[in-house]
Amino acid sequence: MQPNERLAVIDLGSNSFRLVVFTAGDGWWKRTDEIYEPVRIGEGLAATGRLGEEPIGRALATLDVFAHFCKASGLEEGSIDAVATSAIRDAENAESFLERAQDRWGLPVRVLSREAEARYGYLAAVDSTTLTDGYVLDLGGGSMQLVRVADRLARESGSWRVGTVRMTERFLPANGPAKRRQIEELCDHVTRKLGQVSWLSDAGEASSGRRLVGIGGTVRNLAAAAQRAAGLPSNGVQGMVIEREALEDLVRRLAALPAAERSSVPGIKPARSDLILAGGIVLRAVLRAGGFEGLEAHVRAVQARLRGK
Repeated sequence: MQPNERLAVIDLGSNSFRLVVFTAGDGWWKRTDEIYEPVRIGEGLAATGRLGEEPIGRALATLDVFAHFCKASGLEEGSIDAVATSAIRDAENAESFLERAQDRWGLPVRVLSREAEARYGYLAAVDSTTLTDGYVLDLGGGSMQLVRVADRLARESGSWRVGTVRMTERFLPANGPAKRRQIEELCDHVTRKLGQVSWLSDAGEASSGRRLVGIGGTVRNLAAAAQRAAGLPSNGVQGMVIEREALEDLVRRLAALPAAERSSVPGIKPARSDLILAGGIVLRAVLRAGGFEGLEAHVRAVQARLRGK
């Protein structure tokens, strides 16, 4: 990016759509605008394999808002990069949606492959941390990406359809508290997926002290809740480590509450209250499978890495 150049990155995720504008200076850049909408386009996808008409309607309305913002801000086609991830990538009617989106939006949307999504998450994490050897986790509404890092390079990676929207719809009740059996079934599902990943549970690698860096809204929200539970100052979650025991406690607290009441737990956002339990269970399964003592939360998102692709 050149001085005074602006770039808008639009992330069409399974749970939320986000538009972020970056502005460059002389040798630096910063985020100058952001719009976030909990579109939930992946709602119902796990059951039908298709994007539903209501989620599509919410998505198109949000893209209208983004288009008006870009026009009013003087952002032209060459300065806008729109990408889609798990839900749109996997849906049987993805092409139909993308055509409708382009008709309304006027710009093409790039659909990221699983490999590309994992790589962008890895780049976002290593760009914003001192991670040299360890793992990067990116948990979204539709999928989760894991990357093994050695000497700051991505050595292995994988992507699994265990995102918070999918897992909530498949395993957890819509309203009431979650039963122990439901939690165990979700945890077992994730554990089976990860049990086939030799590079995650490599016996030749020391199981203690390994570093796991996490990005994504669910990770940040759980880190905020862990921070509040520990009585720490609420001054941002960058670098906050969610210890395994603290995550176990959070899962127990959230599971005991109806979905609508989970935002009563300090730090949990109302927009994520129905999905946050599934996120906590998925992350707990990762910690157990990999022998990690905790998860280090970071605020740098995939959008920031797309800025410099």
